[in-house]
Amino acid sequence: MTYSEQLLDAIQAHKFSETRTLLKQALDNDDPEILASLAENLSDLGFTDLAKEVYRKLIAQFPDEDLFKVYLAEILLNDGQEDDGLSLLYGVEPESDAYLESLLVQADYYQSEGLLETARAKMNQARELAPDEDAIEFGLAELDYLMELSEQALPLYQDLAERQKMFGEVNLNQRIFQTLAKLGRYEEAASFINGHKEDLLDIDSKYQAGVIMVQAKQFKQAIQYLDEVIKQSPDYVNAYPFLAQAYGMENNFEEELYAAQTGLGYNELDEELYQLGADAALKLGKQADAEDLLERGLKVNPDNSSLRLMLANLDNYEGKYQEALDLFGQLDDAELEPQAHWAMAQAWQGLDKYDQAQSEYLLAYPGLQDNAAFLRQMALFFDAAGQKNLVKQVLAKYLPLAPNDEEMQELYTDLLDDGGE
Repeated sequence: MTYSEQLLDAIQAHKFSETRTLLKQALDNDDPEILASLAENLSDLGFTDLAKEVYRKLIAQFPDEDLFKVYLAEILLNDGQEDDGLSLLYGVEPESDAYLESLLVQADYYQSEGLLETARAKMNQARELAPDEDAIEFGLAELDYLMELSEQALPLYQDLAERQKMFGEVNLNQRIFQTLAKLGRYEEAASFINGHKEDLLDIDSKYQAGVIMVQAKQFKQAIQYLDEVIKQSPDYVNAYPFLAQAYGMENNFEEELYAAQTGLGYNELDEELYQLGADAALKLGKQADAEDLLERGLKVNPDNSSLRLMLANLDNYEGKYQEALDLFGQLDDAELEPQAHWAMAQAWQGLDKYDQAQSEYLLAYPGLQDNAAFLRQMALFFDAAGQKNLVKQVLAKYLPLAPNDEEMQELYTDLLDDGGE
């Protein structure tokens, strides 16, 4: 038995006190081929300090064998000795048989450091040297994917998938539909998923498929995948907003509300779920549930303008006009959106404060002059206030948006007959 074999046996038996003695004997007595195998095994077992000593011995014996330098450099980089590791790698000349390995180790290092452009340049160099090497093509595809260079990543993944389904632990078909989705080609991604359902094995891939189906407006399929995710892992919080949205688009508001409320049980900070749940509750006529969700959402984020506006509109609907106004009381005018001015106009109108209501309608008008519902309400308000010229101006904007509104057409005609244009 060689000393290298004895050393590996001692490690397996946890006789670590013998390792130094056996390493010295191995370095002094074992053949280079055996030492090279020993270094590789030591690296695999995590004994990198011992492996470094073996590689240094081999480099001293064979100074022109650059592959040993590359292996040592990889260990040094992993151990945080970047300067020494990079010095060894950059010392490998392009003419060397180990130059390709040196480029790949450099690419891995720069990727781990977040220097993706540099890593990609190294990987492109490697691909020029070995254009038919799948590992290099995959590495370049992964870098392109990380760098949002999806147009370049997609054909690489597609080419690899023609020869294999998996590369290491990565499912190439999953990468293809994920890349299509990144490109905004949701219908293609959905079609690809439908043709490769057998690749949706893990919970993350099912979630991604569900999200893509929502984006592709294939809501039934989205519900199927996202339901599977939640059944498998009820605390998979990211799935709930997409599931609620899919149910809403299917006009299944009961399930939309249930999904939102269930999701909030796992993540009470998800503001989107408060909004989706409240919207579903309103469509179901469950004003109390909607109010509860909106108030809870505003406690999570008092600055959420969408939740504030929904609650103000609900307060107005229920005749709680002062409460609607109070929601905007602490805000500066610059923070108020046109929809907020509209809600305040309705509240002031409900309180019979017509001057304040008129002011808010006029503030809302520039931003809502293409909103038919707003224009109709504004026209009726100013008609009741006897401001005929303003009514005509508003109706001139409104009627092209709602040409079939006979009541407003008749009002506009009467105004023109009364006073001309």
